[in-house]
Amino acid sequence: MVLEEQLDQLAIACRVLEMEGHGDMTLGHLSLRDPEGRGFWLKRNARGLGEILTHKDFVLVSFDGEKLVGEGGLHSEWPIHSEILRLRPDVQVVAHTHPFYASVLSAFDTELLPFTLDADYFDALPCHSDDVALLKTKDDGIALARTLGAHFAVLMANHGVTFCGTSIAHAVCVGVFLEKAARTHVQGMQIRADAGFPDAEIRERRRHQIMTSVHVEHSWHYFVRKLQRVEQVNGLAGLYS
Repeated sequence: MVLEEQLDQLAIACRVLEMEGHGDMTLGHLSLRDPEGRGFWLKRNARGLGEILTHKDFVLVSFDGEKLVGEGGLHSEWPIHSEILRLRPDVQVVAHTHPFYASVLSAFDTELLPFTLDADYFDALPCHSDDVALLKTKDDGIALARTLGAHFAVLMANHGVTFCGTSIAHAVCVGVFLEKAARTHVQGMQIRADAGFPDAEIRERRRHQIMTSVHVEHSWHYFVRKLQRVEQVNGLAGLYS
């Protein structure tokens, strides 16, 4: 797949995430590792996730935060992307968003409880604490990347979430599954009473059964079809060609 096609797919990913509860005005951003090693392609600022239409809505940014190609400005939290991509050669896509339930969950010092299978998509969910509202420096990005470690999602205390993936489809699924699991957790805690949970060994076995490449592929295509239906109903499909 050529770069332009990848970025068009990343634009679809932005709109899928908006549709699935990750939108927050013009906040939130996704990036794709540049295949030529020049840095990463970052969603332009001053646009909401749902307003990202094509490859033209991304800018090429060096790992030191210099805009190299494209129209539009940079999100101030670009170091989130640069430092995770530096630390994790397996990661191709990074996202930072403010989904409602996961953001609420980030305020509590608690693990993501397995009320349903949704929590078992994650082997762990670290939480990163910082004393700034925006992660705008290299050191801020490094600290977050270290908290993320080998995982694919990290809560940002009293802020939001950062998640990533080995592909666009993988990253989107991590983000959607995370918000779904967080919603189940927050609502489940209200009626927890005598809820029973499987032990760690069972959860690990369940995770390997459900978090597969086939499931990611099927889920991604489902989300794309769902987005197409939503956009057609709202008369928006013609905007993206």
